[in-house]
Amino acid sequence: MADSILVRGNDYEFTLQMAGTYAGTRIDYEPGVLEEIYAKVLNNQPFQACEFSLSNYTMMRDRGAGDWLTAIPVFANRDFRHSIIWVRKDSDLESAEQLAGKKVGVRDYTMTAAVWLRGTLLDEYNTDWRDIHWFANAEQRFPTLGGVPLTLVDGDPETMLLEGELDAFISPRPRDLMEKPPAERQLRPIFRDVLAVEREYFQRTGIYPINHTVVMRKELLDEFSDAPKAIFDAYCTGKARALKRKIGSTFVPWGKEYWTETMSMFGGDPFPMGLTESNRKNVGTLLRYLHEQTLISELPEIEDLFLPGTTGFTEGA
Repeated sequence: MADSILVRGNDYEFTLQMAGTYAGTRIDYEPGVLEEIYAKVLNNQPFQACEFSLSNYTMMRDRGAGDWLTAIPVFANRDFRHSIIWVRKDSDLESAEQLAGKKVGVRDYTMTAAVWLRGTLLDEYNTDWRDIHWFANAEQRFPTLGGVPLTLVDGDPETMLLEGELDAFISPRPRDLMEKPPAERQLRPIFRDVLAVEREYFQRTGIYPINHTVVMRKELLDEFSDAPKAIFDAYCTGKARALKRKIGSTFVPWGKEYWTETMSMFGGDPFPMGLTESNRKNVGTLLRYLHEQTLISELPEIEDLFLPGTTGFTEGA
């Protein structure tokens, strides 16, 4: 038997100091490439606990993975999604409403960011995702669904946008942004003042969109009965330490320049753990989007997503 639990996930400030002993159980954290970590979950390969897409987890449970897979109400990644709509700098597109009837690319159609974006387009801009012609990579995490206006392509959607084959591209991190200096970039967000749009959205809705939760194999409980609480407490402790040190570029929106203002807006914590009232609204909105977009067959109860006994977990308890 193992003498500790290995949790895998992305490399964040709040995971730097989360390793330790909690609820009598040793937790170690290993940062890695999320695509590789996701593959272990998607293919039911060996792992103990890891960060994972909340939308993909919900889809897997909808397809029967609940027999071996469960989640803890830890929300390891959040981000606003207004900033992930990219167009060419010479594009005449200036608003989300203009996307109706357009060709829009995305590498993975079912990633949580895309689910949030499509739901936001409908809720906020009355732009129905069914009125957009979607293009995605040929290899998808989940099979193409009937009734979805989706075309699978061998080409790369970002390249297709740059070459004029698409009107927009959905991505949290396009290569144009990550690999080129500002003067050489060929893409821009469709919203000219993304920060103002995102702030207004949060102040009106109270939603800072959750992308990832933490999943674990149910068999882990056979070795570590306190695993859920130990993992939960480890994340809470790591986050508290990061907030105290004011390090948070990977989980505090809009950067260090706005730290004081941002902390005030979020009541001192933009990343609450557990099924708080705000997190219930957040998760419930994502579940509604998944169901509306026919990515899951039934709308689950929020509590049913998480391991029994963990829904009452609160920070500091």
